[in-house]
Amino acid sequence: MSVEKLERVLWRVRKTHPNSKIISNNNLRRAIMYECGTDPVTYRNNRRALVVLGWIKKYNTGSIELTDKDLE
Repeated sequence: MSVEKLERVLWRVRKTHPNSKIISNNNLRRAIMYECGTDPVTYRNNRRALVVLGWIKKYNTGSIELTDKDLE
């Protein structure tokens, strides 16, 4: 897992859902699968890294919010 891959994950999310700050967990999972791999541990580790970096945060049980800190 590298920062470049995490940037590509968020790029893919923004490409498929433009003008939307709140996306579902399934959309994030799909983007991580395309960019990093399909293993459940890969999903968990990449999501955790995005939260630690502050690039995403939990919105409710089924959604996340993009914080746009990766664009700065």
